[in-house]
Amino acid sequence: MLPVPLRLKGTAPGLTCLLLAAALTFPHQFATAGEAPVALGSAGTFAVLAGSTVTSTGGSMVNGDLGVSPGTAVTGFLPGVVNGAIHAGDAIAAQAQLDLTSAYNDAAGRTVGAITLAGNLGGQTLTPGLYKSTSSLEISSGDLTLDAQGDANAVFIFQMGSTLTTTAGRQVILSGGAQAANIFWQVGSSATLGTTSVMKGNILALASITLTTGATLEGRALARTAAVTLDANTVGLGIPADTTAPTVSSTDPVNSATGVAINKNIAATFSEAMDPATISVANFTLRQGATPVAGTVTYVGTTATFAPASALAINTTYTVTITTGVKDLAGNPLLNNFAWSFSTAATTAGQAPVPLGSADTFAVLAGSTVTSTGGTTVNGDLGLSPGTAVTGFPPGVVNGAIHAGDAIAAQAQLDLTSAYNDAAGRTVGAITVAGNLGGQTLTPGLYKSTSSLEISSGDLTLDAQGDANAVFIFQMGSTLTTTAGRQVILSGGAQAANIVWQVGSSATLGTTSGFKGNILALTSITVTTGATVEGRLLARNGAVTLDANTITIPTATSSVVLQSAAAVTGTYTDALGQVPNLATKTITVPRSGSMEFYRIRSNTAVTITTITISAGNVVITYN
Repeated sequence: MLPVPLRLKGTAPGLTCLLLAAALTFPHQFATAGEAPVALGSAGTFAVLAGSTVTSTGGSMVNGDLGVSPGTAVTGFLPGVVNGAIHAGDAIAAQAQLDLTSAYNDAAGRTVGAITLAGNLGGQTLTPGLYKSTSSLEISSGDLTLDAQGDANAVFIFQMGSTLTTTAGRQVILSGGAQAANIFWQVGSSATLGTTSVMKGNILALASITLTTGATLEGRALARTAAVTLDANTVGLGIPADTTAPTVSSTDPVNSATGVAINKNIAATFSEAMDPATISVANFTLRQGATPVAGTVTYVGTTATFAPASALAINTTYTVTITTGVKDLAGNPLLNNFAWSFSTAATTAGQAPVPLGSADTFAVLAGSTVTSTGGTTVNGDLGLSPGTAVTGFPPGVVNGAIHAGDAIAAQAQLDLTSAYNDAAGRTVGAITVAGNLGGQTLTPGLYKSTSSLEISSGDLTLDAQGDANAVFIFQMGSTLTTTAGRQVILSGGAQAANIVWQVGSSATLGTTSGFKGNILALTSITVTTGATVEGRLLARNGAVTLDANTITIPTATSSVVLQSAAAVTGTYTDALGQVPNLATKTITVPRSGSMEFYRIRSNTAVTITTITISAGNVVITYN
């Protein structure tokens, strides 16, 4: 609507013109103070967003998400802390950069009501509006006050063609209800905040943003194409108080799981970061009935892990409880105790033996050469293929056949390859190990190392816990080494024939060491002076090198296997879930719910003397 000329009674036309001019200035003033917020889109969740890298020195605190795209490098966290998510080069960061570009162009493209300024803003008080500089702006000679004049929704937009700089200790002070979230600094190149300075608002920079030591930014540092560099800073908008209770999002093993390995660690993952001081054995418990199980609790990331102090009992139900004593970083506890249960495997060892095929008769088998120094004794066959060179026999003695490059050795190598791949390919129930196994006692199962294993600081004990059929398999991605004099000790009925060492490269046994089990090595096996092996030395591609050693193929002794059938003349198969105990000469097997006939398969003569029903199990006694 056009302004209507006002004529006061008794006034001259010149005064009328003056009033009209004054009326025409009002729309300009309202436009300056009426800017709409700059929409940040998905970039709004980011306190820090960069194009190339994000780097922090010292204890920076980022209150909000941190991201980089198309770059991927984020360094300095830890010790820096991000109270939000980190998105390094992912789709979320890429979308945030697209939205930042739109926001930058919006802020840079506004023109209506723009107020021109230049140079130093220090010492000034500015009201809401759109401010434009064709070059750089700085806050240096004093602090800058932004006065919203009572309007909490008031918007301040600063456009600059080049840099934004604050000098050491300078501050942006908010008054009259002004809010940092509604302040936008559109920077045509790079922004630098001086040491211990205090900045308010969202920096949208075309290039880089640098916060020097101790500077604070209540707002966002959003750099389109370059880096954000931090140095013991605090960045972000105020975060609402966290009043949400944490939850347990997953468990391992899951609720009602069966067949769980007896050396399993118990893990629970939370919905958010927790206070590590509250993750303890007091608040994370494992019980068998009413009996607590001793162990230790660790916490990494968002996952707490209970490690039992010893192997769990077989065929037993356990209950895990995480109490309301655990709390998140804001002090919020679980709303209720969280409990779940699982049952262990019915046998101590869930691994089937590794079939060696025709390689079974070989105490020593190599790919390239077999070399012996001194009075070595090989109790079993000795062979190599495709190589043909066997040296050192005599004086070494082979109590078996020598197959040097013949068809029998070639077939044995094929069967060794199958056995090696079988042992290396097993995954179910794998227990991760690393480094030195010396001084440990391990129960039957599958053990995996992605690198090397050694037995050096003490002897290794393998305890079959009364099961003569128990199988131990050790997988390693690289070498196996034992140092001088170290021993592998078998207990609880463990048998060297049921121990397999799958070695990803080469094995070396130290002088006078005593080793048990079958070594299946991808490359070479070296047995140094005086070492003894109850087992097999089977090298796929390389050499086997001996030095006054004794190598003996192990034999399984006192092996008993319970078999069952639905009819006395029926087909007998190995009974599932059986637990033999050599000490008591009993075998425990779950009841099937139907009539079963039993017999025992053994390499020695045995007789079933009694069959007893005990709860849900059948107990067979033999002599």
